[in-house]
Amino acid sequence: MTSNPVDEIKNKLDVVDVIGGYIKVQKAGRNYKASCPFHSEKTPSFMISPERQLWRCFGCNRGGSIFDFIMEIEGVEFGDALKILAQRAGVELKRIDPKIKTKRTKLYEICSLANSFFIKQFEAGKIGKDMQKYLIERGLKQKTIKDWEIGYAPKGWQILVDFLNGRGYSSEDVLMAGLAVKSEKNTNRNKYYDRFRDRIIFPIKDVNGVVVGFTGRENPNSPNENMGKYINTPSTLIYDKSRILYGLDKARTDIRKKDLCILVEGQTDVIMSHQAGFANTVASSGTALTEEQLKIIKRYTNNLATAFDMDSAGEMATKKGIDLALQLGFNAKVISLLDNQDPADCIKKSASSWSKSINDAEYLIEFYLNRAFAKDNSNTIERKKEISKEILPIIKKITNNVEQSHWLQELAGRLMIQESALTEELKKIKDVNPYISNDIANNDVVNKKDILQAPPLEEYTLGLVLAYPKIFRKYKDKLSHLFTDPYLEEIFEIFKKNKIKKNDLETLKKNLSDSLFEKTNDIIFKTESQRNLIEEFNPEKEIEFCFLELQKRNMQKELNKLNLEMKQAEIEKNEVLIKKLTKDFNKLIKGNNII
Repeated sequence: MTSNPVDEIKNKLDVVDVIGGYIKVQKAGRNYKASCPFHSEKTPSFMISPERQLWRCFGCNRGGSIFDFIMEIEGVEFGDALKILAQRAGVELKRIDPKIKTKRTKLYEICSLANSFFIKQFEAGKIGKDMQKYLIERGLKQKTIKDWEIGYAPKGWQILVDFLNGRGYSSEDVLMAGLAVKSEKNTNRNKYYDRFRDRIIFPIKDVNGVVVGFTGRENPNSPNENMGKYINTPSTLIYDKSRILYGLDKARTDIRKKDLCILVEGQTDVIMSHQAGFANTVASSGTALTEEQLKIIKRYTNNLATAFDMDSAGEMATKKGIDLALQLGFNAKVISLLDNQDPADCIKKSASSWSKSINDAEYLIEFYLNRAFAKDNSNTIERKKEISKEILPIIKKITNNVEQSHWLQELAGRLMIQESALTEELKKIKDVNPYISNDIANNDVVNKKDILQAPPLEEYTLGLVLAYPKIFRKYKDKLSHLFTDPYLEEIFEIFKKNKIKKNDLETLKKNLSDSLFEKTNDIIFKTESQRNLIEEFNPEKEIEFCFLELQKRNMQKELNKLNLEMKQAEIEKNEVLIKKLTKDFNKLIKGNNII
């Protein structure tokens, strides 16, 4: 019998391990909890159940299996999530008919084939061997080159396009993968030609180590002045440079372990840093640091140290990027290198010097303070005003009040003025950050009240019943119609008929459809998670309270119904019916003794 690949993957992968590869998780009783990666929050409301292999966030109400998590966090369809998890689990998926492949699947396959093609050209071709020699002279070891799968794109116009055409992919597919360019002119050449020609190739991988794009560096022996030194894959269905960090697939474990992310600009900087033992290094790949990249880094650490080139462009990138990091709550530092070196050159010259530069990294405010006070005479009133105007907006972005107060004191001390004057100036600065989206700026915090409102009352009551069947025995006479949801009513009725013991759901499973049992599993998990989020949780009091609320709601519904019938009877002047309905109304109130 052929096994279902979905079930096979679920059996081989643990939900805690999969999610733990993306965000920090910590034990919370039988479950695990974390800060939700899908919305900003201060109080963790994201729960993971290893027993049920489920996850759920009670802040944004997302949840499900490992497949749902990958679809959410990677922004992919189910088929792509299946492929990502199959690769991780070592499960071989059957060959899919090319006609029914998703566009994304094709692009992943094209990038993988192109990567192999570039590596082959690098290892076997004459020019490729020259490129190897160049990289070794730059300080890379042969093993490092192999580990990072560096390749070479040959000089011809259509060599890669022809290769991929021969493997069954159309030129249009290659164009969609960002590996071809479409000619707009009428020439003798093919309409499509290779984007990367005569270049050293660095594959760009997503967090799971899957190739999604490439960076091509010009041949150092024959640079083309008409082309840029570096060319990157354009945005595609699988590659968005604002959401990709070069080297993260290799760095994420060390980032979490060392609780620090070192951020550099170029691929060679990352590779040299890893080679020197600093495997917690990633690159923004030539783009200014984005909010999306910072959110990804925040899954692993709150500590960030950047080492951008300190020319004018690099300084702007550093300022904009770390200003963003400050508002997202990072402990942000700046690594300064002598003589405007880049990290790769620094490491080649002296790995210990790179290590010292990291250890000596300055906190962002300290970095700007030192630069501001190093310029001109800071004793003049005009200069003091200029410095405060430059530094206060940065201090304003610090979200931690203690840290903000510290740097206000530091600035006041250096300017030799009263701190109260700076505090007043700080109040005048608007909170709006032009770089950051409103959802982060507003800091959508989940509080206890929000947590207590989810899941809904009926689901929560049923979850308590299923989780604490011994306590429920006191309430076994409760009527099923208290649950207005027909599915919940059915589960409750079956539970009452079958004497279910705690954590023994096999009997229940036999009497429920697969979809209803899956719903039951999810309800129990929600309840267990909520129990971990509520202080001084008392299951007996919770069950008593929930059934009381259900009865109140049911009685109110009955009272409303009787009230409407009484009004209609009054319109019709039906004295007999009015008397009967009034009696029923009073009986209902007296019988419940609630209102």
